[in-house]
Amino acid sequence: MSVVAAFALPHTPQLLVRPPTEDRDLVLRVHAAYAAVKRRLGAARPEVIAIVGGDHIEGFFLDAVPALAVFVGARAAGEFGRYRYTFDVHEPLARAIVEQGIEAGFDLTYSQDVPLDYAFYVPLHFTMPAPPVPIVPLYVNVYLPPQPAPRRCYAWGQALRRILDARPERVALVASGGLSHFPGTDRYSSPDYDFDRALLASLAEGRGAETARLTGEELDKAGNVELRTWITLLGAVGPARAEVLCYEPSWHHGNAVVAWPV
Repeated sequence: MSVVAAFALPHTPQLLVRPPTEDRDLVLRVHAAYAAVKRRLGAARPEVIAIVGGDHIEGFFLDAVPALAVFVGARAAGEFGRYRYTFDVHEPLARAIVEQGIEAGFDLTYSQDVPLDYAFYVPLHFTMPAPPVPIVPLYVNVYLPPQPAPRRCYAWGQALRRILDARPERVALVASGGLSHFPGTDRYSSPDYDFDRALLASLAEGRGAETARLTGEELDKAGNVELRTWITLLGAVGPARAEVLCYEPSWHHGNAVVAWPV
C-alpha cells in the first residue's frame, strides 16, 4: 500500500511543557496544526508510522554515533521530564527497512534498545491517531559531526520510498525537526526566519529536491541542522507540492507543520 500520508512536524520542547517564557497564543496555534495532522492521520488509516528523527545525544553518543539507524525492537521507550512513554514498534517493517536499505547501499545501524528521544515523542504525543498504531523510528544524525550530507539524506529517502512501495502496510511517513534554532549558543534568540520562509515557499512549489544541494555548512549557518530529517522525507515524497499548515516563529524556534499529498 506504500505511503498514505506524509508530514513534517516540530518537536520544540516548549510546545509540550509550555513554560511561562512562551507566547501562549503561538503555542496554541501550533497545537491546532498538530490537531489537523492528527485528523488527517486518522482519515488516512495508516497501519504504521515511520518517523524520521534525530537524537539529542541521549541515545547515541561516545559509544556509537551512526549516520543513519533504525530501531528494530518490539517496543521503543524513553523519558522527557515528567513524561514516560512507550510505543509498539512494527518489527517486520523495521527489519525489512534495515535489510533492504543495506542491499540498496546504505550502511544502516540498528538497535533494539536505544532510548527513544523526545524528537520522536513530541510529535507523536500530539498527532498519534486513535487507536494508536505501531511506529518505526528512523534515526538521522543531525547534531554530532560529521553528519550525513543533505544529498545522502535525500538519496536515503528515495530508497526508503522504494522499500515502502513494495510493502503491504499502509505507512504514514513523518519527519520530526526544525526549523531554525540555535540551541546552546549565543544565537538562541535569533533564528534565521528568512531561511525558513524561503524554504517553505520552495517546498510549496514542489522544489524539495533543491534541498539535496545544500551543504552542511549552510544548514549549520541557518540553524537548520535538523533539516536533514525533512530532506530524508523529501526524497521519499519527490516533487509533490507541500501544504504549509502553519509557520510560527517563536523567539527561539521556527515552528513549521507541513503536509504533502501522496
